[in-house]
Amino acid sequence: MAARALTGTYAWVVGGAGVIGTGLARGLLRAGATVIVNSRHKARLEALSEDLGRPERLIPLHGSMLADEAEQTVAAAMEITGGALDHVVTHSAVRWWA
Repeated sequence: MAARALTGTYAWVVGGAGVIGTGLARGLLRAGATVIVNSRHKARLEALSEDLGRPERLIPLHGSMLADEAEQTVAAAMEITGGALDHVVTHSAVRWWA
């Protein structure tokens, strides 16, 4: 098996509890990263964890990136990583019009 290029790193998939985010998280986990995924919906985080087989390196983070909560969500992610966040992945599937 090839070396895992992201072993020992933290990656945050912002708002990643949907279909696209699940694929991103799966790929990052396979590459060896510890993956943080945030969502404002606890049920979606639970479903994501279940879909991925509850991997040890998946960190579900209940928090929103909407204006009134974003600062707290970022602070929580930075606390989890001890300020050593290596990668942040955002994607265009966020429903900005909702």
